[in-house]
Amino acid sequence: MDFKRAARQVLAEVGRPLHYTDITELALKDGYLRSAGRTPQNTMRARLSVDVRDNSDSPFAQTAPGVYGLSEWEK
Repeated sequence: MDFKRAARQVLAEVGRPLHYTDITELALKDGYLRSAGRTPQNTMRARLSVDVRDNSDSPFAQTAPGVYGLSEWEK
């Protein structure tokens, strides 16, 4: 599973916005991400922030610095 899919799964299960480090830790712990390199938190942050910035249809919303939720929750 890629980082964005793993983030969606984690956020859907938790039901509230989380910091990208928490999203990454839960994704690794629950097996949604396998070996994710040396800095999986940085990769998660980059994937989510770029998606929110560049994709007007992003499934993610940044609710605070480093904190992401699902955009459907804001509707």
